[in-house]
Amino acid sequence: MSHVIWDWNGTLLDDLSAIIEAVNEALCSQGAQAIEPEQYRDHYTRPVKRFYERLLSRSLSDRDWAHLDESFHDAYRSRMAAAPLAADAMQALAHVQALGATQSLLSMLRHQELMRALEGRGVREFMLHVEGLTGTAGDGKARHLLRHVELLCGARGDLTPADCLVIGDSLDDARAAAEVGLRCVLYDSGTHHRHELERVGVPVADGLLQALAMAGIGQ
Repeated sequence: MSHVIWDWNGTLLDDLSAIIEAVNEALCSQGAQAIEPEQYRDHYTRPVKRFYERLLSRSLSDRDWAHLDESFHDAYRSRMAAAPLAADAMQALAHVQALGATQSLLSMLRHQELMRALEGRGVREFMLHVEGLTGTAGDGKARHLLRHVELLCGARGDLTPADCLVIGDSLDDARAAAEVGLRCVLYDSGTHHRHELERVGVPVADGLLQALAMAGIGQ
């Protein structure tokens, strides 16, 4: 592996509490009850619209979904700055850099919000390329990951998909990596139940440095 593609929310950024609080504000805007972390893990999926439909036990019109999505982002934006990086995030980034590998960041957070989230955190300096969501998320991360890899291979002429490793925290990260043909290690940060992550068939780590070690980086 000579390139690591990092996820942001729930991976480099420890923001699960902020996300659940923002989800609860969005649910309240629909007259629904707040959820606890366990309920979040029980229902979380992509596309996110389906996640809310599971929580609300009903289909969402385009108008209701747009309102929920905006409510979530408004609420999350107010909490984002206070969310800390994962405990070993900076160590993991420095470790990869010290080995001479390159790194990038691909997030399904809106691109401008991602750029704001990165300000002052010292993360962007490690990245060959940073990409947040532009347009709509669609059915998942796979098509965004494919485009991301194509951009990386263009920017680093000696890079091929076989050289890339995805580190994320969600089932969608693992599915996207599989669809694009990349190796993946998942970090158990609480987004899903552990047994769900293990069922996907990729290594599951308790920290980011351990995720790198499981992929053989630095060994």
